Amino acid sequence: MIRSLRLALCFAVILGWTPVTSASDPAPPAPHAAQTDAQTSPAHEGGHAAEPHGETAHHGPEVKLFGMHLGNLGQFGLKVFNFAVFAGLLFFLLKGALSSAFKARTQELKDQLAQAERDKAEADAQMRELEQRMGQLQQELDGLLVRAKEDAASEKARILEAARTEADQILAQARQDIAHHHRLAERELRALVAQLAVEGAEARLKTQVQGDLAARVLDRSIHQVGGPL
Repeated sequence: MIRSLRLALCFAVILGWTPVTSASDPAPPAPHAAQTDAQTSPAHEGGHAAEPHGETAHHGPEVKLFGMHLGNLGQFGLKVFNFAVFAGLLFFLLKGALSSAFKARTQELKDQLAQAERDKAEADAQMRELEQRMGQLQQELDGLLVRAKEDAASEKARILEAARTEADQILAQARQDIAHHHRLAERELRALVAQLAVEGAEARLKTQVQGDLAARVLDRSIHQVGGPL
């Protein structure tokens, strides 16, 4: 693009340059004309000496284009023509580059917009997925809380039932132990009563009966007192 601009400027400079000549640089006078001017009278010189200066001051420097004299309007038209040619060449040379640049920029903006839309759609999808996961996590948390409460209630009931069962077992064992000790005590007491009765009967028999008769009576009494307990 910069190279095209440089070429356009070069063409404009070449086309804008024209072989113009000005009256401010007149050709040197011929020798014969110089001698003729030297022989003129001073009055005649005074009448015409200021005339060229007046024309120059009134009309300015005279411009020629290809041998043609150009006035102020012609000079302005030449400048307008040069500018139009320069502008046309510049537009012609830069049209393709500017069009390509605009197309590339437009495509880049379209690509960026499409990418932004894709990013937005992806972000929305991720947000929906995250919200769905959060909902699932909340449901799982609620389920865990419900199961924890149920498990706690079940564990409490199980512990109470185990304690009640153990207490019943301890009470039953205690009752069995008490009954066993009660039976043992009854046996010991009956044995003691029987022993005391035998000893008392033996003593009474010894005082009343002598010999083999006393022994037989004592044995019979023992069998009667020491019957089934």
